[in-house]
Amino acid sequence: MDNIGLTRRRNKSSTGWKKAAKVNCVVLVLISAILLGCVIAAASKVGGIQKALFFYAGDCDNGNVSRLNTVLHLLINVVSTLVLASSNFFMQVLNSPSREEVNVTHFKGSWVGIGVPSARNVFHVSKSKTLCWALLLASSVPIHLLFNSAIFETDHRESDFHLTIASEEFVNGGTFYPPGASLLPAGGGVLRRRISDTDFGSEINLTDYADRESDIVQNISATARNANQWERLETRECKQEYITCAGLKNHRSLVLIADKSGGWIRDQMWHFTNNQSEFWDKYVPSSQPNHLFFDAQCAMVAERTTGQPTQCSNDCMTALTGTLYHLYDPGSQYFCVEIDVPGWKYPFFNDVAEYNFNSSADYSSAAQPGAFDLSIEYCLAELLDRTCYIGLSPMLLMGVAICVIIKSCTAILATMLILRREQIPLVTPGDAISSFIERPDRTTAGLCTFGQGDVRRVLKDKHAFVSSGPRWWLPLQKRRASAIPISVWVTSYLLFVIAIIVCGSYFGLAYDSSRGLWGSFFESDQNVFFQKSYTFFEGVITANSLQLLLSLWYLAFNNLFTRLQMAREWALFSEDYHSLRVTDPQGEQYATYRLQLPYRYSLPLIAISIFLHWLLSNTIYIFISTGGYYGTSNFVSEGKADPSLPPNTTVAVGYSPYSLLVLLITSCVLIQVPVLLGLKKLPPNMVNVGNNSFALSAACHVSRLSHAVKRPEDSTESSSILDQGAIPDGIEMQRLNMACQLSQPSLASEPLIGYQDQNQERDQEDGGEQSSFQNLARSKVRWGIVQMPPEWYAEYAHEGVVVEHLSFGVREDNVRPPS
Repeated sequence: MDNIGLTRRRNKSSTGWKKAAKVNCVVLVLISAILLGCVIAAASKVGGIQKALFFYAGDCDNGNVSRLNTVLHLLINVVSTLVLASSNFFMQVLNSPSREEVNVTHFKGSWVGIGVPSARNVFHVSKSKTLCWALLLASSVPIHLLFNSAIFETDHRESDFHLTIASEEFVNGGTFYPPGASLLPAGGGVLRRRISDTDFGSEINLTDYADRESDIVQNISATARNANQWERLETRECKQEYITCAGLKNHRSLVLIADKSGGWIRDQMWHFTNNQSEFWDKYVPSSQPNHLFFDAQCAMVAERTTGQPTQCSNDCMTALTGTLYHLYDPGSQYFCVEIDVPGWKYPFFNDVAEYNFNSSADYSSAAQPGAFDLSIEYCLAELLDRTCYIGLSPMLLMGVAICVIIKSCTAILATMLILRREQIPLVTPGDAISSFIERPDRTTAGLCTFGQGDVRRVLKDKHAFVSSGPRWWLPLQKRRASAIPISVWVTSYLLFVIAIIVCGSYFGLAYDSSRGLWGSFFESDQNVFFQKSYTFFEGVITANSLQLLLSLWYLAFNNLFTRLQMAREWALFSEDYHSLRVTDPQGEQYATYRLQLPYRYSLPLIAISIFLHWLLSNTIYIFISTGGYYGTSNFVSEGKADPSLPPNTTVAVGYSPYSLLVLLITSCVLIQVPVLLGLKKLPPNMVNVGNNSFALSAACHVSRLSHAVKRPEDSTESSSILDQGAIPDGIEMQRLNMACQLSQPSLASEPLIGYQDQNQERDQEDGGEQSSFQNLARSKVRWGIVQMPPEWYAEYAHEGVVVEHLSFGVREDNVRPPS
């Protein structure tokens, strides 16, 4: 009688995998309800699932937004780990064959995997289990891609600012005459540079300065009234914020206070002809002090190139530095402003620029040498109210909620399906060993020395025949790596190599041999951005797609570890007596680990998985910014504005070269570990079964004469059984002192796929008879030569050699290793 009947006779209380199944169902249902409630609440707030809900706002610089975002993402990781762990539990149970499915598979001349997830099992378990397994697998993909970005933080950087260069009297009521003593309108006016467009801000018509009611004049007047209340910045801090710029984070409009007590006088700066002087008299008096030198409306925006850090383009760079370039480039010979030193001096009109006036008159000769050299004492900057937000995407969260609901329903259905059919899955090798001992499989009788390699070779040929009689034992000099089929090694390491090549290609784009690594280890605008514009959803998929690849990478890595550990666990049965590790322990059996691996392996592997996912989240990430600094064609293509986000919002995907390098090194080191563990030797006195159900079944044919099998009243009957010439089912004979292999003519023609008396087994189940091998399966067992009674050896004395019995036995059977 198998353990199904025993379970039926005991009460239906939850034990083993059934208890774990109920707990996981409850976890999935609760998480489904919570996620669905969050989706409904968010959608009701914003009037649908299309728009994002910004539920928290705070100062970008005090760190509260970032800290809350970190806590929420930690919570997301905990929830997703619970969901995926519960899902993986059911996938493992559904992928594990029942004993009936194993019997059918063996009878058809094939095998299934035991103890590890196997794609082969999908074709040999029931269609209903396969469908449930596929639903759980498919519903995990959106969780990997969407959940981590369902909650996101927005950055905020302004772009536009007002630049004024003036003396200190300007902000203290001094007189001023637009456009200023430089006579240069914003944008350059009639002044043009022969080399390229000037960087003097947005262009303003000169005639607008004559109108005291114009916007530009009103802005200048407002600056003169209010700037003395702005924050004072020393020159070094001011240069770092407005020249090496990365968007306006703390301040907006700016006044450069020049060391020019008494202001500028036009006649001292320009020697005009009469016609020229008459033209400018209506704007700037010739002999009156002018405390305004220059004024313009400016903008700084982000620019990017392939494999390079984001640069800040400032359209007032010439006005701030006198340089010819709109980008901060301290390596340029024309860049005359040093950032990290006190002081700020530069020529407003750079001689190298070859300025000229776009008119018939030669205005360039009118400018007096040295009159336009500026010495900045300090700056006055308008404080910027910079607010960052934490948002939630109801659309992404709804996608995750639907997937978790699908998992919940599938898990409940799968549990009911398996319990109703009473087909207990063989999840661990111990489950399979216990089942094969209690109910020997006649298909594999007489093939105890067959390892997984033998099974694969023989079963490739559908017409193969093999003797099921006594065999010559050859000690196996194998390493743990031999327990894993070559195809699994190749597939796993092919996946590893592909992942490393993908990471290496990104690193190659970002690495600059001339300056080495650059950027930040964490998410930062100083890292590389992909040269593509994204909507929010496109950015989410792009940033998280490698998380899916990493999950596959980890599953393959974990699979190799599990197989290597299974090989060691199986080999231990040849060295000493051990209890079977099962999902529903009975007798001396013990409960399985939560995972297939023991905790000394599984916990470090889980920690490695968490570290790699965290590392990858810093390596490639979605970056969301408001305020206009990233709102250029470099980042936002026409038609790419995302309706789910506020206007002026930019979505970019960036990656960190430093984090990528650490990820590459870590991955290259980790993939060496299975190889090194695989080099450890296995005991030579144990057949190599791997996770092959056929080989495992063949090794589990125990003797009815074992001390744990026979009942006391059977001791007097054992000899009569032998006298009748009946060879008990499942006995594997072993010749130990032979120089060559022996064969039995009566069995030589027996095919590998033997006859299975299924009717007899069904009658046994229906009658409720307890299996005579049950005591052995529930005891501490060892695999090897089982000591048999003298009468048993006498049965084979005519062979002229010593024939032993090789199987599992208990301590009373005096099991010893074959030699």
